[in-house]
Amino acid sequence: MEQQLSLQAFLDAVEQWLAVCSAEELCAVVRALARVTPATQRQVFLNTMRLMAETTPVVPLAPAPEALLVDIAALADELQAATEAAEGWDEYHEEDSLGPYAEFVAALTALFDRAAAAFAAGNMTLARTAYHNLFVTLTYEDDYGRGVRAEHLQDVAVSDAGARYLRAVYETESLAQRPCGLFAAMLQVCAWLSDVRPMLDDIIQISPRPLPDQEQFFLDWIAFLRTQSETEADTWLREAVRLSQGPAGLETLARTEGVQRPRAYLDWCAALAAEGKQPAVLAAAHEALRTLPRALPMRAAVADYLCTAATHLHDTAALRLGRWEAFIAKPALARLLDVWEVTPAGAERTRQMSQAAQHVQDTLANPPDQVPSVWADAIETPVWPDKSVLAHAYLLAGDWEAAYRLAMPEQVLGWSSSHNTQGLVVSCCLVQMSGVWPGRLPPNLAQLWHWELQNSTGFVSWYSADAGEASLLVRLQHAYTECLPEVSLTRDQQAVFLAWCLDVVRRRVDAIVSNQHRGSYDRAALLLTSCTEVLRLLGKGQEARALLDDIRQQFQRHRAFQAELQTAVQRMGA
Repeated sequence: MEQQLSLQAFLDAVEQWLAVCSAEELCAVVRALARVTPATQRQVFLNTMRLMAETTPVVPLAPAPEALLVDIAALADELQAATEAAEGWDEYHEEDSLGPYAEFVAALTALFDRAAAAFAAGNMTLARTAYHNLFVTLTYEDDYGRGVRAEHLQDVAVSDAGARYLRAVYETESLAQRPCGLFAAMLQVCAWLSDVRPMLDDIIQISPRPLPDQEQFFLDWIAFLRTQSETEADTWLREAVRLSQGPAGLETLARTEGVQRPRAYLDWCAALAAEGKQPAVLAAAHEALRTLPRALPMRAAVADYLCTAATHLHDTAALRLGRWEAFIAKPALARLLDVWEVTPAGAERTRQMSQAAQHVQDTLANPPDQVPSVWADAIETPVWPDKSVLAHAYLLAGDWEAAYRLAMPEQVLGWSSSHNTQGLVVSCCLVQMSGVWPGRLPPNLAQLWHWELQNSTGFVSWYSADAGEASLLVRLQHAYTECLPEVSLTRDQQAVFLAWCLDVVRRRVDAIVSNQHRGSYDRAALLLTSCTEVLRLLGKGQEARALLDDIRQQFQRHRAFQAELQTAVQRMGA
């Protein structure tokens, strides 16, 4: 299917064509369109031509350049005056950042269109000044933080507008001053458009005309960026090396400056992967992992390239190494399962999970100065694992005593948090002691176990729409389906774990019902009946009935809880 042009792209193309089209050529085009118009559409064609002629204002073909700047200045004065006279929020929704300034959107859109026309006509001096002044206008705001922002201009491709501004800066700066001038302007665009990071390739592609002095500029640009300390400078330097020198240039950059610019290794791997050179990707990723500091979170992304290449090349040893290195760099649950899935079952897998548990334990014992935001850069942001990752590592390693010691002091409330491991460990203990494996569990225990596994997956499980992450719960269930039959608890361990689970259920039900946490009554009833199901499977039917009767008697006046409990009891067929 042919890609559909956006309205802005279509209008830009039309303007560029009109800028080089004479009046005679335009008349010839209209006559040609008339000749190919179907007979049934000829009257419509004529009516449209007459209507456009009567209603479209005549714009001078070559307006004075200063007219655009005058109009921008006039609108900026009006907007600034409006922000200074702005009143409160009474007439507007409190989340409406546009507020009383909606009337300026159409005029600003038209001015951005005129700036684009100046750019298309090759008037770079005018385009540079016009775009600069327009972007400054978008920073105006009143005392309540309201104003016209880039996101309000729905019919303006602001990233393209930023690229045109920067191309105009490039073409109007002298060769000697171009790197410094462009760098300052690119930082300014980053400030104006917080969700846009302009790149040199955007500046090249925004115009059909070749970039003037491109070869010399690349040399000057790279040399200049090496002297700058801003994070953006490193990004733009690596891009310039990639554009001008390709993978070979990135290889040299990584090997000479990779410790100072670690993402050069990542760019090198990406460039090789884009060319389908999987053996070279494997070698580059191995070299990067040998060179980069052990604690660098970015090593996980490098290891991912190694794993992809290893999969293509059927290199099992490299795949296992890559999965482990990725987990060490970012000890998240998904990466723990990556390691589990590529490690042979048996003693080797147990040893690997024990090492994983020790790594998570060490990580939790040395928290970062700041816990990173979930929205931060995923490549360079360190992972702060949930305690549930440690619990899973213990359980998958067969060290259930360690998991029990981890969960025992936790609160009986707050099980929905992946930082509280008690619900996870209790449910796993109940499943293991039941002697019935996943797929054949009694209904309440199956639901309890499903919920607690889901809780342990944390933020990703609930909010990610990515298909790979959405399968995290399924992968976790599969790992335990493999793990549980291999677990062997002694009689003393079973007695301790069962007594603990029964104590927890009493305390948790009491905390929920006594404090009237009505939204959790169904979960309290589920936990209680899960324990009852396990007791029955262990041949302790009398204890199961006594547990139910005690709780019923204790909370006989709590009708809502009694109703949830009755529903859960009916599910287990009692």
